[in-house]
Amino acid sequence: MVQLSEIDIRSLKRHVLELLNEHTQVSVAQLLQAFPAEQGLGSVVGYLALAARHGEQAPGSEVVYWVGGDEVARSASVPAMYFMKERSHELVA
Repeated sequence: MVQLSEIDIRSLKRHVLELLNEHTQVSVAQLLQAFPAEQGLGSVVGYLALAARHGEQAPGSEVVYWVGGDEVARSASVPAMYFMKERSHELVA
């Protein structure tokens, strides 16, 4: 099972900031496409937790993809959430 305390939040924040240097907004699905989930579901949960705190929720949902620790490809429908460039300072800490 995924434990939030084991998720590498620093790396996830770095990934968000890296993409926000190139784009004005970035979705969780875009992050997982650019940076494959190194921690499987943990990365997905981590991005969603960060987006809930530092992002904006949009209407609808999006499908995210990752490969689990068992090397099986997985997907899930999650709320559409975006990180915004103007809020990127919240991720620097």
